[in-house]
Amino acid sequence: MSNLRLLKFYMPKPNDVQIISSKVHLDQGLEYFPEDMKYLHWHGYPLKTLPFDVELENLVELNLPYSKIEQIWEGKKKAFKLKSIDLGHSQYLTRMPDLSETPNLERINFLNCTNLACVPSSIQNFNHLTELCFRGCKSLRSFPSNLHFVCPISIDFSSCVNLTEFPQISGNIKTLYLFETAIEEVPSSIECLTNLTLLTISRCTRLKRVSTSICKLKSLIWLSVHGCLNLESFPESLEKMEHLNQINLGRAKITEQRPSSFENVEGLGTQGLEGCSEPDNIGNLKSHEYVGAHGSATSQLPPLLSGLGSLPASLLSGLSSLNWLDLDKCGLMAIPQEIGCLSSLEWLHLSGNNFESLPASIKQLSRLRELFLSDCNMLQSLPELPPSLELLDASNCQRLQSLPEIPSCLEELDASLLEKLSKHSRNEVEFHFSRHQITSSSEFWLINCSKLAEEANRNLADSQLRIQHMAIASLRRLYDLEMERGRLGGPSIILPGSEIPEWFSNQSSGSLLTLQMPRHCRQTLVGFAFCAVLVSCDSERSGFDVDFRYSFETKTLGGRKRGRRCCFEEGWVGGYQVTKTDHVVLGFSPCGKVGFPDDNHHTTVSFEFLSRVDKVKCYGVCPVYANPNETKPNTFTLNFATQVWKLDDMASASGTSDEEELELSPKRICRDDEVDTP
Repeated sequence: MSNLRLLKFYMPKPNDVQIISSKVHLDQGLEYFPEDMKYLHWHGYPLKTLPFDVELENLVELNLPYSKIEQIWEGKKKAFKLKSIDLGHSQYLTRMPDLSETPNLERINFLNCTNLACVPSSIQNFNHLTELCFRGCKSLRSFPSNLHFVCPISIDFSSCVNLTEFPQISGNIKTLYLFETAIEEVPSSIECLTNLTLLTISRCTRLKRVSTSICKLKSLIWLSVHGCLNLESFPESLEKMEHLNQINLGRAKITEQRPSSFENVEGLGTQGLEGCSEPDNIGNLKSHEYVGAHGSATSQLPPLLSGLGSLPASLLSGLSSLNWLDLDKCGLMAIPQEIGCLSSLEWLHLSGNNFESLPASIKQLSRLRELFLSDCNMLQSLPELPPSLELLDASNCQRLQSLPEIPSCLEELDASLLEKLSKHSRNEVEFHFSRHQITSSSEFWLINCSKLAEEANRNLADSQLRIQHMAIASLRRLYDLEMERGRLGGPSIILPGSEIPEWFSNQSSGSLLTLQMPRHCRQTLVGFAFCAVLVSCDSERSGFDVDFRYSFETKTLGGRKRGRRCCFEEGWVGGYQVTKTDHVVLGFSPCGKVGFPDDNHHTTVSFEFLSRVDKVKCYGVCPVYANPNETKPNTFTLNFATQVWKLDDMASASGTSDEEELELSPKRICRDDEVDTP
């Protein structure tokens, strides 16, 4: 094997701690490797060192992850072509080899080499080194001083829990990770790292001081001091660091000198201030995409935001980048009307605050997807919400007395939208629910809102109109998102209650409900509204588990049968809430074009409402139709069939009602299979 160029022993699942030991045993040791070998990868290399006389002059990559090696080689080895060394997870490695004869190294990885205690100063002699990783080297206590690096390099000391001094390094360092180290100070010498773009000193629990010289890092883009629980001082005001885009001071307990403002950081796009007592001015939002102040002492939104009403339009347009605002548990007493000017906002977190209402301007947030208001114990009412909203979580709002306001006028659906829905009904692209996936659904979680429970009947009185509005908004969004990239879905509402609204004329307390559909529904049926009363069976369990299934069976005059099964799976909804009373789930499942052959058919639909955890007390269904608008051509309105007889009650197979006031409420289609039977 003298001509061997590549040798690779690898494990199929390197992350499985049960199989990290190599199955290759060398009881007699190993005498040599071929001189011309260029690539050596040996997962779990079983020996303490490489062969004594090993020649490495042609070796380009040396990868020995999870090895039992204690020292790679003794003395110096000429390895001029060697570019990469990877000994990650080699827990027996105690010291690095002499690398002075390996000038072309580009990458060195000692990840989780937990017994590696020291690093030789010769490590600075590599003019091509771009990556140096000591993450998880728990025995490493120091790093050579006055090292200078020429090439742009990323250095990682994360989880070196015994590293007590900030590395005295200089040169072209691009990223520096000191997460979970034992350093006590970020010294003034950090100012020499002029090319540094990322610095993380998060969860350094012994860190006490951060030098003001950090403000001189003009290239810095990302700074994280998250979780530094004993931090005494931090620069009071960051100077104009024009490239700083993200800063995270979350849960940093700064006791003495604290940052008072980020106003001068004009390019700041992300702030994390969770659990932080300062600053009281989180600056302007000109280029922000994310602001997180969860649990901080920030008492008001930024001055730039609160003064928007009198500012020039050119300045207002500067807020267009903000898409995520997290102000959970900040003790906010009010939300200003000007929040409606954040035109790009998609995620708004306001849980655990003390305001009594939201401003009406919130409906102007045309891109808002998720709104979190849980545990806002003073909240009493909700305004009209934007139609783009996919999730509202207002659980545990004990004083909330009413559902969100319903829009004053009901919009129509145009013919092209219904045509699109029909085309994709048999070709669903994505059936399983996933948050942040493109979706046309919308959910309102109003779990454990005790005042709503007291007014349950009144809140359900307008449920038909409410579902209708939500459904139209969802279908419009579905059309805009294009079904090829999205998922067919629709709205649902979960709120306290124990009764099904009367307009659900088809109800059951059993396991199965079967309806006979009218013959003329072929072109107009778009789905089914449903309602269920769920009784929690486990007080320690949270959320709701909902599974709504239905199937069609169509018989033509020629005796041919066609079957189609649909399933609305809500999954685990309502977040992690301990439910205290019965709750009502209202929703809609769109069925699109069912495939009725013509008007000469008989179709029955069988429904089943299941929950693997909760007890289903009773449920009801209501067919939903799209009726042509008599006053506006090429548009449709949604109506609810208030009278469709149960199959058991049918006097004849063709019985149906002419009173069809229908309504819609789309939800998750998870399966859609068609079966033809003779």
